Amino acid sequence: MTLGGLPSAEREVRLAVTLFLLLLGLADLFGAWQVRNFGSFTPAGVSNSVANRKDFGSSAGASTTVSESPVDLGDLNRPVHRISRDLLVQDSHVHIPAYAMAAAFLSVIVLGLRLASGARSTLILLAFAAPALDFAGLWGAHLFPVAGRAFGALALVGGWTMGIVYLIVLTVTVRQCWLRRTPE
Repeated sequence: MTLGGLPSAEREVRLAVTLFLLLLGLADLFGAWQVRNFGSFTPAGVSNSVANRKDFGSSAGASTTVSESPVDLGDLNRPVHRISRDLLVQDSHVHIPAYAMAAAFLSVIVLGLRLASGARSTLILLAFAAPALDFAGLWGAHLFPVAGRAFGALALVGGWTMGIVYLIVLTVTVRQCWLRRTPE
């Protein structure tokens, strides 16, 4: 297939691309649900989940302060999810290659769409920059908790960037391959 040739490709090629994009979108929805369940969609929430705290799993050296404050009964049984360094290493090991493959597959699809060279280059750059921003933010919040909110924001920008690239590629693909097909 040539650059921009996807809209005029055989039906099976267009079908495979469309089904891949839809399945990737489903995985992204579950990924967002997981982030909402165990982390947060806020910079502070991301920072609190991955911050390198010496008190993970231990109370050694902990000091206590007693004070009165109002309690929200709904928050009493809500678990606080913390991501330790070991889990962050494991997540990085699994998710960075998966992100790279998703970016590569999206890039191959972008190359097949009828887009200007600059638009193709921008989408490809963003698809690969998104995971770099995401994990730079997660690791930054872990290693530098003082700047955790800034790094948490960086992680969120990375995640949202990949989502936006995905939605653009899906929309253009459906439009060019199924809705407004023009033969070459």
